[in-house]
Amino acid sequence: MFAGANGWPQRLSRSSLHAKPINLVAGCHFPLRLPPMSRPRVLLVSARMGGGHDGVGKVMRNHLLELGVDCEMKDFLDAAPRMGKFLERAFRLEVKRAPWAYKLEYWLWNRFPLMTHIMRRLFRLLFQRGMAGWIGDFRPDMIISVHPFPAQLLGQMRKRGNRTLGSTPLATFLTDFSVHPLWVHPSVDLHLCVSKTAEEHARSQCGPKAPITTVGPFVDEKFFFPANQAIARERLGLPIGRTIVLIVSGSWGVGDVESTFRALAKEPDLLPVLLCGQNQQLKQRFASVKGGVAVGWTTDVDLYMAASDIVVQNAGGLSALEAMASGRPVLTYKPIAGHGVENSHAMVAAGVTQLVESEEELARAVRDTLANPEPLMAAAASQFTPHPEQAILELLHAARPKRRFVTDNPAMRGTKVLLRLGSAFVAANLVSGLIGYRGLNLAKASADSHYIYLALLAPGPASASNLLDNLLLQNNIALVTTGNIASSDPAALLHAYQNGVEIVNGGTGHSSDFNFLLPNNDLSGGRSTIDSILGTKVNIYIPQNTINAVDLAWAGIHHQTVAPAHIVSVARLPKLVVRPAAIIEIRSSLRAQENIVAIRAELNRLAARGFTVAPLSTLSNGGVPA
Repeated sequence: MFAGANGWPQRLSRSSLHAKPINLVAGCHFPLRLPPMSRPRVLLVSARMGGGHDGVGKVMRNHLLELGVDCEMKDFLDAAPRMGKFLERAFRLEVKRAPWAYKLEYWLWNRFPLMTHIMRRLFRLLFQRGMAGWIGDFRPDMIISVHPFPAQLLGQMRKRGNRTLGSTPLATFLTDFSVHPLWVHPSVDLHLCVSKTAEEHARSQCGPKAPITTVGPFVDEKFFFPANQAIARERLGLPIGRTIVLIVSGSWGVGDVESTFRALAKEPDLLPVLLCGQNQQLKQRFASVKGGVAVGWTTDVDLYMAASDIVVQNAGGLSALEAMASGRPVLTYKPIAGHGVENSHAMVAAGVTQLVESEEELARAVRDTLANPEPLMAAAASQFTPHPEQAILELLHAARPKRRFVTDNPAMRGTKVLLRLGSAFVAANLVSGLIGYRGLNLAKASADSHYIYLALLAPGPASASNLLDNLLLQNNIALVTTGNIASSDPAALLHAYQNGVEIVNGGTGHSSDFNFLLPNNDLSGGRSTIDSILGTKVNIYIPQNTINAVDLAWAGIHHQTVAPAHIVSVARLPKLVVRPAAIIEIRSSLRAQENIVAIRAELNRLAARGFTVAPLSTLSNGGVPA
């Protein structure tokens, strides 16, 4: 430890922690730097599910290249580009728009081993061919996963005796302080942990004799040598005399950082600086907020770390480790669902962060930590080792595991593939149905608002009325139509649209109780019929049937808003209990005049209760009418 520019203890460089390299695998002793003639090949496999895994992989690759190892890095999602693109978009949508769904998945992974087995088989079915192609082309002497997905696939390939993989040693670098079951696989030769806490979690799942060791974090060397704080602030245009609190939320800019930013911006002695990553909407939302600074995508993260006094994080990923390497104390506030919550608790157990429980405590925790940063900083510094790559080099010199081959006959293998495909599709649709009805692609209105959203579904001839169209238009009520209704009377639909009524896609109109099993794209089928009649695109979908994985994927790729409405008949309207932000579809078989009478009566009831009807189109913009 030594005194930094701000007077607090800062960590010395990685190489100064120990005079000699430590031996992490008992019985193996050899120089760290390999002789040029031996140049082994190492294949690193990451996944662009956030930026942390790629960041760790790049640092690891640079370390190995410097030590005489030929190193190539691949993205797991590129092994099956279409499915990889879908997984990336689905995960991004889930983390940003439906964190409850990610929390549910994380809970299922930790509680039910069957979920891990299903994921392993799915990865082997979809991504094995691409992975085997990389291995065959590069012929690595060792493969290292820095994401749980490739770790599971490679473990299964070893277990099933894949001939391309053969006896190539496998290692997994666990980038998180907490370890869920998808991180570990019994057929992987060595699990490398970022901390002792992660090692304890991994051993609790694999057993005390499992091949697991702690090597410490891989962090870019520039963070170990932070710039002078005053110089960094001058280069970034930040004030010298303020206490700067750096708020990090990963490369995607996810989580509830709004309350963090606003709470700190109220404090006159604190200046929050929010790194928004790739989330341009987040930067724009805070660009004009007084009392703080919002920063878009930047490659100067090390400068912002150097300019800051303290860091507040919400995921426990690479950004937190970079802050620790920079000698900055780290607080955790409102961690994201799933791995963010688990990482936060594991980091607290390791003594490297403090978890702030409420907005009222946040500013006080910042000041208290700045007054006494040594405990957090000392615990953080102890996580780093001088040569985290040592165990990787030792495994390259270790004995190769024997090959194992599977003797299944082709007919049996084909049957198993079909059964696994079917079970995987059913599981995906069951989960997506649950997610869809909670509104994965829907920016819901605030529950404490006074807005509700109304839509009318009626047969085409019943809706062909100027009086009804005017009533819908003047009261922000949308008209739901299905492909069947639109085809039966396109003139009525066009009449309503030309009168200014908002049109919503209700799907094909074919009722099915097996949408959770069948790959039927109800959303696309209804939209194509409606679009061809109107000559324009309808972008809001109210499902009339159970939504399935095909609907959900199509909605995500084509930027459709899925609005899970509460569907009621005209007869039930007087008994309907309405809550703020409710989305209601009124299903009617009445004539236009009868619909007008029923809707006017309901509008009067809603107005008496203090509700305002907002256009459905505003749901795409956060549920707040312009």
